[in-house]
Amino acid sequence: MGIDDTPLDLFGLQISAFDIFASTVSIVMVAVLATLFSKTRMGISLRAVADDTLAAQSVGIRLPHIWRIVWSVSGFVALVAGLLWGARQGVQFSLSLVVLKAMPVLIIGGFSSIPGAIVGGLLVGATENLADIYIGPLVHGSVSNWFAYILAVTFLLIRPSGLFGEEQITRV
Repeated sequence: MGIDDTPLDLFGLQISAFDIFASTVSIVMVAVLATLFSKTRMGISLRAVADDTLAAQSVGIRLPHIWRIVWSVSGFVALVAGLLWGARQGVQFSLSLVVLKAMPVLIIGGFSSIPGAIVGGLLVGATENLADIYIGPLVHGSVSNWFAYILAVTFLLIRPSGLFGEEQITRV
């Protein structure tokens, strides 16, 4: 029993059942991870290590244990994302182009913010499609492969910390 790809009519929009399933899985994972990282002792320990490794060690947080948790969680998230993407698009060599889009998403959203990464992803996806529609005919080709990087460079020039990122305070 699998999820078919028949489109469902949702307020006049045709959305596939698999896209709704993948979106639901993504929303649940983000909610669980955000709660895990902000409300549990383990999450607070992870954030302490991310902020200041030496201070975290001085209060008794064991770094090898934290690194195992970090790599396990990141591997699980990558596994779920890979399964969903592979089921949707198929697995081929050109998936590397999709993976490279993560950097502009993080630059735009801010490296220290999960909501920023979500907004950055939505912004990159929307602007790529709009650029293909409006700029593509002007340059006689598709711009979706490189437009996200131009957008990221623009954000680096205007707001280096991203939309939701924390600005670094430098002392002289």
